[in-house]
Amino acid sequence: MKRIGGFCLVFFLSLLAGLPANWLLAPVAAEGVCGTVWQGQAQRLGQAGPVAWHWQPWRLQAQVELGFQGQSWQLKVAGWPWNWHAAVEPVQRTLTMPASYRLTGEWTGRIEVQGSGRQCRTSRGEIAGGNLALVAPWSVPLGAGRVRVDCSSGLHLLAHLQLQGQHRFELDADLRQRRGRLQGAVEPSATLAPVLLSAQWLKPDDSRLSRTLKW
Repeated sequence: MKRIGGFCLVFFLSLLAGLPANWLLAPVAAEGVCGTVWQGQAQRLGQAGPVAWHWQPWRLQAQVELGFQGQSWQLKVAGWPWNWHAAVEPVQRTLTMPASYRLTGEWTGRIEVQGSGRQCRTSRGEIAGGNLALVAPWSVPLGAGRVRVDCSSGLHLLAHLQLQGQHRFELDADLRQRRGRLQGAVEPSATLAPVLLSAQWLKPDDSRLSRTLKW
């Protein structure tokens, strides 16, 4: 019985080690997938890509590098689900999959979050974006932005975007509840004003914007 049990264990572990990456990404739109569940890559994952991952569950560690809008981002997670630590940062400019819109800019900084299970305990750092601009399907300067995480009342993503003399926005996104509040002010002569008017996010003769977002 011990031999049979040992054989079954080795067989099971061999199956796990060889699980193809397609098995992990089956529920999402992905292209160019290769490797295994534990270490692999894909050329496209939704509107993002390329993406590469290295998962070591026996060490409670995972690392993902994902390209989006011309920028490669690195996410590291360790200690999940007990006392975990996560960090995200931009690493380098890169060629990414084309999307329905195109954003350019220079990203710097790092965000670190610590928690336990579903609870976010502490966070520090921020990621800043400079010379941000939408270049497709319209050409619109966006200015400078910054993003940080707040754990004081759940798990919130706080973002700020401003272009002097044109617009200013503040976003408070509750990541657990999957909803957010976007507020801001737009000058009538701002380049972004016609875009927001056509999307009915801004009312005529009104410079204030306030919207509830859900996803």
